[in-house]
Amino acid sequence: MNILKVLTGRRITGNIGEDAAVRHLRRNRYKILKRNFVAEGHEIDIIAKDSRHIVFVEVKCRTEDSLSPFEPRPAAAVDREKMKSIIKCARAYMMGDTGGLRMRFDVIEVIVDRDGKVKKLCHLEAAFTADRI
Repeated sequence: MNILKVLTGRRITGNIGEDAAVRHLRRNRYKILKRNFVAEGHEIDIIAKDSRHIVFVEVKCRTEDSLSPFEPRPAAAVDREKMKSIIKCARAYMMGDTGGLRMRFDVIEVIVDRDGKVKKLCHLEAAFTADRI
């Protein structure tokens, strides 16, 4: 069974966040190459391209009422292990023809209300790098 097709409350919220992130990226002239790319047991939410980079985007979406002092920002959930997982998956993707573009790792935070309406979106460009993990 594909875990991404099981529509739990968290997955529904995640889908809302990913859709909002794609709209944001397209508005900012990124080309979306893949969504939910899986390789070597790892997954990347969005792979996009700008003029200089292949951009690997981790989307972290939270409802307003789920934020806490222990995790004040959704991006705080992108820990060292998650970064390693994204980097492994990105390296597998980069084995294909990437047109000589460089890798960049972004995080997009999305906050939604109880009804699923996007209240805030924050795009953290170059949130981490492969050489420092």
